[in-house]
Amino acid sequence: MKTERLEQTLKLFGEVEAERVALGVVDKETKRNTDNLDLFEAMLREAYDDVTMVVAGHHIMAVRSGEALPIEISSADTLIFSHEMAQVIWKDRYKEVLTRLATEPTATRDALLRELYFRRVR
Repeated sequence: MKTERLEQTLKLFGEVEAERVALGVVDKETKRNTDNLDLFEAMLREAYDDVTMVVAGHHIMAVRSGEALPIEISSADTLIFSHEMAQVIWKDRYKEVLTRLATEPTATRDALLRELYFRRVR
């Protein structure tokens, strides 16, 4: 996809989501993704040093430098439980962290992830 077309697509995606939010039509996954965009963006940027943009709606999309198409992450849990990303972020503790997150109820998982991610010693 050409850069111009990609920009148009992402702009349209953002406008549609903004209108849906204004109308109060926000599904649970969209709300979860947009409420945690700062967290998910920080994780993506740490795991992939070539991420140039991250957007969230019903899915999470990230644009990587030199790539024609954005990567699309179907859900927050797909991002959270990516072993590739977890190994970069959590290093040798990644299995322990993923196990802890997996045993946390979905309703409180993002808060635990936020705490574990932003309060860790690097």
